[in-house]
Amino acid sequence: MIDSASSLLNTGAPLFFMNSRLRFFGEFARNPLTTGALLPSSVTLANVVAKNCEITPGGLVVELGPGTGAFTNRILNRLNGDAQFMAVEINRTHADLLRRRFPGCEVIHDSAENMARHLDGRKAACIVSGLPWGNMFPRKQDQVLQAVLESLAPGGQFLGFAYVHAACFPSSFRFRALLKKYFERTDSTPIVWRNLPPAIVFRCWKSRSPAKTEPGEINSFSGTSASRPARKNRGS
Repeated sequence: MIDSASSLLNTGAPLFFMNSRLRFFGEFARNPLTTGALLPSSVTLANVVAKNCEITPGGLVVELGPGTGAFTNRILNRLNGDAQFMAVEINRTHADLLRRRFPGCEVIHDSAENMARHLDGRKAACIVSGLPWGNMFPRKQDQVLQAVLESLAPGGQFLGFAYVHAACFPSSFRFRALLKKYFERTDSTPIVWRNLPPAIVFRCWKSRSPAKTEPGEINSFSGTSASRPARKNRGS
């Protein structure tokens, strides 16, 4: 399945997206842990993610790990100039592509756990994740999710996707437990079968009470504190 052309790409779309897929595969071969997938997400999954974003006029939407922009295009179409947008991408090749594909958008080349330093005190109304949470070690999950909680406005929404086949991974089970522990409400969509591999979209809402998630709390989930490194899981 090939993504439909955006308004930015009225001609040569099939060639562009074929090159995008080849580029994505090449980056996966070089950096499998950070890229996390062989191919970009499908049109269907991108539409489900964008449809479920709660966008408020004048609010800030942050996308983590946008890759080649499968979600970005749909999110920007929904914003329609009524909200702010920032993308944080760790892969330099993907970040450069996003800047060319979406000129005028704020694209940051950095790791997701550093997003707060680029917000300049702003808080996001919605954070969209394209990150491979099932591929992350516990320490990295803690760091990135802590950054999400610190960067999200009270009552803000955090959403992303997860592959169905990875649901039984210990890292995925751990991540779901973190979401239930630190967000006031969580749910997920039905399975999106028209994606390779099939996936679900998870949705979480941060409490409006700041006492719910104090800085440093997430590290205590794995029995560690912010002052000492995370303990390795057995067998890792």
